[in-house]
Amino acid sequence: MAPSALTLAFDAQLSTTLFNYRKTIEDNISKSSAFMYQLMKLDPSGYQKVQVSGDRMMMPLMYELGQADSYSGYDVLSTTPIDGMTACFWDWCQASVPIAISSREEKLNRGEAQIANLLEGKTKQAELGIQDFFNKRVLLGAGGTSITSAYSSVMNGSSFVDPLAKIVAYDPTTSTSVGNINQLTYSWWQNKTASQTGSTYKAFLIELRKLRMKTGRGPGGFPNLHVVDEDTYALYEGALAAAHQNPSYQKADIPFDNIAFYGKPVTADEYVPDVQGGSETQSTSSGTWWMLNTQFFGFKVDTETDFAPSPFVKPENQDAKVAHILWFGGFGCSNRRKQGVMGGIDTTMTA
Repeated sequence: MAPSALTLAFDAQLSTTLFNYRKTIEDNISKSSAFMYQLMKLDPSGYQKVQVSGDRMMMPLMYELGQADSYSGYDVLSTTPIDGMTACFWDWCQASVPIAISSREEKLNRGEAQIANLLEGKTKQAELGIQDFFNKRVLLGAGGTSITSAYSSVMNGSSFVDPLAKIVAYDPTTSTSVGNINQLTYSWWQNKTASQTGSTYKAFLIELRKLRMKTGRGPGGFPNLHVVDEDTYALYEGALAAAHQNPSYQKADIPFDNIAFYGKPVTADEYVPDVQGGSETQSTSSGTWWMLNTQFFGFKVDTETDFAPSPFVKPENQDAKVAHILWFGGFGCSNRRKQGVMGGIDTTMTA
């Protein structure tokens, strides 16, 4: 049976609405966290739209440098090839959020203006849902006590992207494959990590400086974004104030409240987990500080499925129509050595 004119009107209006709204959805998802904003808006390769190919997302990486040497006049130049070029691989993942319209809603919104208003509200609802999904799953993974595991759907068993707690791990020495490379076997693939042990503001700041120095070793520079839990943010702010340092509140290039650390933004996120305790439940005695060099992170997203709408379909057992906003892409890191995390931060210290 041919679809009704009203169904076609909804399909056409949905396509028009989402065609105009896709950029807004992407913009608002980027604003769900400072990390997402940095990748999607500020880093040139942070959110690439590509023609997907291959069974996994490939990111090239280098773990050895070219062997430069001096020479004079007619000296023989080295022609020794350099090893150390390889690639990491990350699973392609998919996500969707439904836009459902019941027969009752359809009948109560027959006019063109009413259809547009209804779809705008439904689209906004869907956008908020997928925005929250991205932020939670990138920072918390499966959540609970599985923050280093990718989220797995309870409905169909599919997995989403590897979370930050796995890519920048509190313990990067376990025999775990990250990006299809065993981090225990290859020490050059391990991120930097530290446990906060000092009992004073001064000791805490020294520990932060030491971790930053470790992440800055070698080419690629220092971290350009620091993501912490809310208690750690307050602790750092208090430590600066106690040292009579201007907290240097900045907007930087991100639309989030932040305090500078070596001129780079420190921003709090409610979904930052307790990496030492391995739990999404934050602890006042076990705060988390991620030091991230975001030039080595990135999303690759299918150009045809970057928050793209599907047509409305009527389920057999419901008097309703359902369409979906679809996303297809991958997420990974090409240099874990430039990333750092500090766990076990005692956020109750007062001096």
